Amino acid sequence: MDIVSTVVATVAELLVVPIKRQIGYVIDCNANIQNLKNEVEKLTDAKTRVIHSIEEARRNGEEIEVDVENWLTSVHGVIEGGGGVVGDESSKKCFMGLCPDLKIRYRLGKAAKKELSVVVDLQEKGKFDGVSYRAAPSGIGPVKDYEAFESRDSVVNAIVDALKDGAVNMVGVYGMGGLGKTTLVLKVAEQVKEGRLFDKVVLAVVSHTPDIRRIQGEIADGLGLKLDAETDKGRASQLCEGLKKVTCKRPETETMRVLVILDDIWKELKLEDVGIPHEGCKILMSSRNEYVLSREMGANKNFPIQFLPPNEAWNFFEKMVGVAVKNPSLQLVAAEVAERCAGLPILLATVARALKNKDLYAWKDALKQLTRFDKDEIDKRVYSCLELSYQNLRGDEIKSLFLLCGQLRSNNILISNLLRYGIGLDLFKGRSALEETRNRLHTLVDELKASCLLLEGDNDGSVKMHDVVHSFAISVASRDHHVLTVADEFKEWPTNDVLQQYTAISLPCQKIPDLPAVLECPNLTSFILLNKDPPLQIPDNFFREMKELKVLDLTRVNLSPLPSSLQFLENLETLCLDHCVLEDISVVGELKKLKVLSLNSSDIVCLPREIGKLTRLLLLDLSNCERLEVISPNVLSSLTRLEELYMGNSFLKWEAEGPSSERNNACLSELKLLANLITLDMQITDADHMFKDLFLSFQKLDRFRIFIGDGWDWSVKDATSRTLKLKLNTVIQLEGVNTLLKITEELHLQELNGVKSILNDLDGEGFCQLKHLHVQNCPGVQFIINSMRMGPRTAFLNLDSLFLENLDNLEKICHGQLMVESLGNLRILKVESCHRLKNLFSVSMARRLVRLEEITIIDCKIMEEVVAEESESDAADGEPIGFTQLRRLTLQRLPQFTSFHSNRRQKLLARDGRSKEIVAGNELGTSMSLFNTKILFPNLEDLKLSSIKVEKIWHDHPAVQPPCVKNLASIVVENCSNLNYLLTSSMVESLAQLESLEIRNCESMEEIVVPEGIGEGNMLFPILLILELTGLPKLTRFCTTNLLKCHSLKVLTLGKCPELKEFISIPSSADVPAMNKPDNTKSALFDDKVAFPDLKEFLIMAQ
Repeated sequence: MDIVSTVVATVAELLVVPIKRQIGYVIDCNANIQNLKNEVEKLTDAKTRVIHSIEEARRNGEEIEVDVENWLTSVHGVIEGGGGVVGDESSKKCFMGLCPDLKIRYRLGKAAKKELSVVVDLQEKGKFDGVSYRAAPSGIGPVKDYEAFESRDSVVNAIVDALKDGAVNMVGVYGMGGLGKTTLVLKVAEQVKEGRLFDKVVLAVVSHTPDIRRIQGEIADGLGLKLDAETDKGRASQLCEGLKKVTCKRPETETMRVLVILDDIWKELKLEDVGIPHEGCKILMSSRNEYVLSREMGANKNFPIQFLPPNEAWNFFEKMVGVAVKNPSLQLVAAEVAERCAGLPILLATVARALKNKDLYAWKDALKQLTRFDKDEIDKRVYSCLELSYQNLRGDEIKSLFLLCGQLRSNNILISNLLRYGIGLDLFKGRSALEETRNRLHTLVDELKASCLLLEGDNDGSVKMHDVVHSFAISVASRDHHVLTVADEFKEWPTNDVLQQYTAISLPCQKIPDLPAVLECPNLTSFILLNKDPPLQIPDNFFREMKELKVLDLTRVNLSPLPSSLQFLENLETLCLDHCVLEDISVVGELKKLKVLSLNSSDIVCLPREIGKLTRLLLLDLSNCERLEVISPNVLSSLTRLEELYMGNSFLKWEAEGPSSERNNACLSELKLLANLITLDMQITDADHMFKDLFLSFQKLDRFRIFIGDGWDWSVKDATSRTLKLKLNTVIQLEGVNTLLKITEELHLQELNGVKSILNDLDGEGFCQLKHLHVQNCPGVQFIINSMRMGPRTAFLNLDSLFLENLDNLEKICHGQLMVESLGNLRILKVESCHRLKNLFSVSMARRLVRLEEITIIDCKIMEEVVAEESESDAADGEPIGFTQLRRLTLQRLPQFTSFHSNRRQKLLARDGRSKEIVAGNELGTSMSLFNTKILFPNLEDLKLSSIKVEKIWHDHPAVQPPCVKNLASIVVENCSNLNYLLTSSMVESLAQLESLEIRNCESMEEIVVPEGIGEGNMLFPILLILELTGLPKLTRFCTTNLLKCHSLKVLTLGKCPELKEFISIPSSADVPAMNKPDNTKSALFDDKVAFPDLKEFLIMAQ
């Protein structure tokens, strides 16, 4: 009975509940529709709020989130649907509206109920935390010192659009100093290059004192043109013709597009004087003055660079100051300080650095200084901010150094000059030793860079100053120290009463009026003249009234003869006569307080005996004095306090040892008395003049460039400050440099006789400090390291690069075992013309080369492989060898080369004459490939193979992609006569980074990419820019695929490929026998299955 009751109850529930729900649709129809109306109204309100948020976000340049846009689309559809339900409400009755229509009420009630749940769900989903996001800044990469301000992005884009406009050929950018005009035009340059808008972009800095020759040179260098005319006018003509040639229309390609950027124009620059044609290229200019651009230069469009808006200025300021600005006690005053910086980026950075990690009182004091000027006195505000930074420099030393930088050219301040001037002016108190002074100088320069008052220079050993900061430094030096620095045109000398107040005069690279007969400056401590007016003459009595002078720099001045008034400068401590015409300088010997004497690049012939009187001399620079033939005996040995001696590319005529009375020139033994030398540059052409303990006395030597032997090139920039270059006839001569070998960082060895092992014969201690080793033309060298002779030890612990060239008897780099740390820092290895070298490394040695970035092997006649299994332990080592940092690999002219790393058993069996049987038995595979799975270099970017006889580059394992492929950006294969193909189709997908593919003169190459299966799909090279196929007589097609897509391809070169009738073959017909194929003799080389939409240059070479 209970069972029957349960069944009846269940049946009733299953029947009654659905019936009740269905009846409810009729009964609750009105309520459901009313509820739907209410919720639709709420949803409409929510939609309106979201739309308002979207509109605000778009005004701020933000992107809308995808889910928000999808929500709006859904809401629109639901509101329309809900309206339909509500609209049908009038049809709920029948019989003239007197009786309810139950069918319609049922349908509407059910639809309203269903729609109601959708509307409520959308209301919940529409509660967004945010509707937008800030888009990432565009550009090909960060420009140095560039901050991605949103307000600047629109200016950059507007300038790019103007440059695209065919009716516009001159565009200007203007704004006050310090707003970032130069950085912005560099950003434009990056963007137009990224967008391929121009083929060439060149930049020249004009400056307030335009140097036409330099401007011409910078443009010509950017275009790869050579200007050799003597006059500016002749060079202008050459440059103009060169620009016309590169921009002229050629038959095989489009017009070459050139953008010339002229930065920092202060006044009219006549383009014809420079050699820039008014047509054919576009010009982008920057200046502080809009009128210069629009009225004098004729710009079609000008774009102002504004101050940063408050939000960007604050964000930048906050970033520069760091977390301290979030301190509640600082926030209000910090906000006011940032506001007073007026949105000028350089000032924001300068003030932020000055106040970083400072207490509240320093912030309040800064605010007080920044509030001294009204809004219309913006220049004074700039100076006020820089004054703040200047006053926050710690100590007089750094302030004096800052002002000294202001006396030099702002775009190229040599640290070596700062050192020489600083010594003479006694800027660095309490430091009598030159090395101490140098260390202090570098410390102070770093502090000035950290304070944004100095910038990184364009070259090593130099710094720069922003133009606003430079102007400020000039102003302060003039105001506080009576310093005259001519930063603009110098038309006439001040009156005598003004001159007498000056403590320093600086004329950096200026044409100046005729010098007065006597310059009456009794308080003058420094006089710097960097001359650019060759006829300028120094009057004989010019220095008579400068008795307090401590620093004198006369550069590029004709001083033949020297003014006799030089002898009155009894307090002079620094004398620089670089690039000067000099004859007799005996009078310099009377300047007994002299500490620095520089004659760099002067045409002096003789260093007279009077120079030996300068017993306080710390630095003597005779670099590049190529005419210097005589250094009077005992002059050098008299300079016992000398710490730095520079004679590179200079004096060579060292005499043999002997009494000074019998000699006419200096001898090497004089150097033994210079016990304080820290820096030495010199060359000894005849090693027989060296003696055993020549360098033993130089216990303090820390920097040196010492070249022994002839033929060395001093213009080559050395990588380190300790460079030794040797050409020695006998091993005995090495005794003279043994002391130096142990501390040398860069070592060049040429024509070294009697040396069999570099490590064993030159430094048994392992060359622990050596960073760069070049060994060339040393026929006796068999090994670089021979640990079989000396036992395992640590060697070349810090070696960064190894260059081996023309070593006819070199058998191995390393013979025997090394300690684990040896060669562990090697990054670059280049081997050329080493004809007894069969391989580079053993397996065990290869495993320690974890930092190797570049391998180059050229013209080694019996080179077989890079990594060899030299022992049973090597053969038993089954783990892959990972060159994880290798970026560049070049294998060139290696006739016996078989594989990067081959199996020892394979080679032994092959040499037994059983290679064919092994191949047939599939023990070796079809043929040995250049790369296999035993060697991994996953970050390889550049691969060049030339004149090697490998039959395959990659191994035959389609399921396992070669690990060296995925980062390849460039592949060059040439003169590889045994290659039938380059790639397999399964590899193409991994070549996503490939930008350049060049295949030349491979006589067996039939197809570039071979298929691995039936029904090959599409083939894509997404960023390939350059493709060259030349000298491939058997090439029939590039690949087999349904569609070949190279959307970024810019340059395609085809030539001497007589069998290439169709660029690709479709898979269905690729393997059809030739006799069954349709006649394609009239088919096109390219069809719609090949996509090169961005191709700019297509070159077909004659067969």
